[in-house]
Formats: sequence, C-alpha cells, structure tokens
Amino acid sequence: MSSRVVIEVGLNENRDRADHPRVPYSADELAAEARRCADAGAAVVHYHARRGADGVPALSDPELNLAAQRAIAKATPLIAYPSYAEEVRVLDWYELGTPAPERYRHIRAGIDAGVGWEIAPVDLGVFDTNAAWDARLQRLVPSRGALLNSGEDQRWMLELCRAHGIRPQFTSFDTNHLGSLRHLLDWGLAPAGPIVLKLFLAGASTSPATLLFYRERLRESFGGVELLWTPLVYGADQFPLAALALAFGGHVRVGIGDHAYRERGAPGSAELVENIVGVARAFGREPASPDEARALMGLAPRARAA
Repeated sequence: MSSRVVIEVGLNENRDRADHPRVPYSADELAAEARRCADAGAAVVHYHARRGADGVPALSDPELNLAAQRAIAKATPLIAYPSYAEEVRVLDWYELGTPAPERYRHIRAGIDAGVGWEIAPVDLGVFDTNAAWDARLQRLVPSRGALLNSGEDQRWMLELCRAHGIRPQFTSFDTNHLGSLRHLLDWGLAPAGPIVLKLFLAGASTSPATLLFYRERLRESFGGVELLWTPLVYGADQFPLAALALAFGGHVRVGIGDHAYRERGAPGSAELVENIVGVARAFGREPASPDEARALMGLAPRARAA
C-alpha cells in the first residue's frame, strides 16, 4: 500500500446547475474550480467540455477541450484530462458510440497543438443499461444507446497514446470488463508500468460488496501487475466506498460532477476534497501532490515554464 493517496475530482461530468449551482461549465470556471481543488489537496481533475451558458455537453469538441486544458494547466500544477463520447443514430432506433478516431478528435487536436496531454480515457467495454436519465423530464426513460468500446477501438486508442507518450486511464463499467484489460495486457497493448484503472460504480453497484468483489477479481487476474485503482462512485455519496478503498490500498475520487451532495448541503468540490483528505489521514495516508501522483502513475515530471 502506498502511504500517499491520489485524490481525483470529477469537476462537472454532465451535471446541470439545476442539480448543483456551482457546476463549472466554461474553461475559466473549470480552471478556477481546479485551483480550489488543488489548494485543498487534489492531484488530478477530470472534466467534460461544455458549450454556452446552458452547459450543453460537447465532449469531443476540440476547441472547447483545448481551451479547458490550457486554462487548467495555466492555473494549477494538476494532472487534468477530458472525457470523450459521441453517438450516432442507427436504423432510427439505436444510438451507438462512434469509432475511436471520431471520439478522440479533441485528443488528436491537442496532440497537434501541443497542449501536453498526460493521460487519456480508454473504456474497457460497452457502457449503458436499459435506462437513461432525461434531464428535461428529470426521470429515467428507456435507453436506446450504448457507448461501444470494441477491441479495435481500444487498440487504436492505445497505439495513439503510446506514440505520443500519453498514459491511458482505463475504466471498467462491469467486473467482466477486467477480462478485456487482461487481454490488452497479454497482447502487449497496455503500457509498461502502473496500470491506472477506474472502477465505475453506479446504481445498485455502489455497495461495499461490489467493490470487494472487484478487489478479489483484481487479485485473481492481475497478480504481479502494478495497479493504481480507484472507485468512481456515480450518483451516490462517494465517502463510504472511498473509505473502503483507502483501507485496501486504493485511491479516491470525489466531486460534484459525480454526485450533487444535496444531503450534505451541496458543498463544492474543494470542500469534498478537504473532507476526503481528513478521511485519508485517519487511515494514515497523506494526499499525494501532483508531482507525487505523476510518479505513482508512471508519468514524466511536469515540464516547468522557462
């Protein structure tokens, strides 16, 4: 177990200000919130590009993502990375994720522009259930969509990351997805060094039993592999599973992008970071600085401004 814990923050995801009034949309708002989180003890921030005063999701928009990445890098020493997703209607019935080169438009644009991506998301399998959240109706509706992440998508993304010195951050949406990660390792597509892994838990899976099952699967399938794993608890209080992760050597993620915390009085992300720092210290673990997090994740030291 590392004595240092990497604290990541989900700054906004797809959350609306009707859910939480402090959700950042613009590049400047993201940078300001990232600065507050850095001061509180965070090392990594994740953001979704949003457009306009209404914060319309624009996850693969090159201009918006590059503006956000540059603003955060200018304001903080944090490791920052964007989301990615695009869907296309098929047979006027299904909505399926587009091929990796389309979803990675902003990553490729950032490489060409020299923004200095350090990590980039690589999802391990198909993500969605039979339900989707309708923000207008404020309720679940039947879903026609699925974010596809085929082996060919993953191969393409990982080869691009390798060619440009970007470390992939894998996300598992189901314990079965760990088999996909094992295949990528066996094929030599995953990078050498630490494997950075998010365990996405939402709905009924936001339980200690699910995280413990994940932990056993990790021990069975990845013996001898250096893993830096973090539960990503979506739509529920993150602190119970964060505490369990801290006890078992994992790392943590908090943020109002993942949960609005109305039951706690709707604190901001920086306040959540302050609270999780206290929990980590109760387990004898100190928050990793951004530079310490880079070392733990197998990243190069941050380039210093001349």
